[in-house]
Amino acid sequence: MRVLHVISDENIGGAGVLLLNLLRHFDRNAVESAVAMPRGSMLRERVLALRVPVVELETPCDRVSLRSVGELAGAIRKTNAEIVHANAAVSARVAGRLCGRTVVYTRHCCFPAEANANRPLPIRAVRGMANRFFCDRAVATAEAAAEDLRRDGIRDREIAVILNGSEPVRPVSEEEKTLWRVRLGIQPSDFCIGICARLEPCKGHDVFLRAARLATHAMPEFPFRFLLIGDGSRRLELERLAAEAGLGRRVIFTGFQPDVAPFYRLLRVHVNCSVGTETSCLAVSEGMSAGLPTVLSDFGGNRAMLGHSGAGYCLPAGNAPALAEAFCRLALRPELAHAMGENARRRYEQKYTAAGMANRMAAVYRELCGQK
Repeated sequence: MRVLHVISDENIGGAGVLLLNLLRHFDRNAVESAVAMPRGSMLRERVLALRVPVVELETPCDRVSLRSVGELAGAIRKTNAEIVHANAAVSARVAGRLCGRTVVYTRHCCFPAEANANRPLPIRAVRGMANRFFCDRAVATAEAAAEDLRRDGIRDREIAVILNGSEPVRPVSEEEKTLWRVRLGIQPSDFCIGICARLEPCKGHDVFLRAARLATHAMPEFPFRFLLIGDGSRRLELERLAAEAGLGRRVIFTGFQPDVAPFYRLLRVHVNCSVGTETSCLAVSEGMSAGLPTVLSDFGGNRAMLGHSGAGYCLPAGNAPALAEAFCRLALRPELAHAMGENARRRYEQKYTAAGMANRMAAVYRELCGQK
């Protein structure tokens, strides 16, 4: 099966990491891949390092335009793709249909039901027809995303739920951890709680900081440290909020880190505070692979990620007091934190490996090629 993956990202976000995981784990005797991406994308070198051909696009493909559709039609013919798999690249779906190819696209996010309900009925009807016409199979990265697809007019038989899969966090030596502790100014005895996410409004970092303030007020002598791993548009705002909360050196902004393994290995608890878009979060599954107790908001697919595994807590989105209480409970009960971490590791191995995700995606391709 020859597949052209089309991605509109110029940086390396969640969709890009997922694509790299798929390319790394596909059986190349069964799935022959190529990737179309914007010229200058940060993904280019990583894809080429996997010995996967790259087609660089001159025209943005995240919105439909004649120029983009034409350029992508040329890429489809050039790679002789049988399947066009779009990631937030609407023009790719149009070009794939016009070229008579099988079209797959992945829905990476989920949104509140009212976002679609507020659209006028004629727009919803047209959107539903367009989605059905330009799609042979829609891949939802969580059941919450599948619900979005149904509201968009996609029928159940056209939806495949494939949970995001991540690579396990690599082991880190004691020497490397010591080096990072020195860089970050933390001690081995510090109880580090971290959130690994872009510093954007939907990720709820302000809730994390409010919870940090409440936890430190409740246990002022306890060596809490709070790590915000990542960068984004809210950096200055969040630094100001941390200062106003009197958190001082207890909070560390690490900025963007190309290798997050040392940070996961320094943490005692991993947190996701999302208030929007989350399906099956890669950072959550990475934290699980590292054996970290997991504290999540209940937005989107987060609750399903934990299930009944005993791997952590799922709390109401935006509830800083509940989050602070979870921090204190895990700090005071190391045996509970250890048990949750072991459950998290087992949960990862059962449901969230990159290899498992690639196998499930390849099965969708095989089914579609058989139907064709």
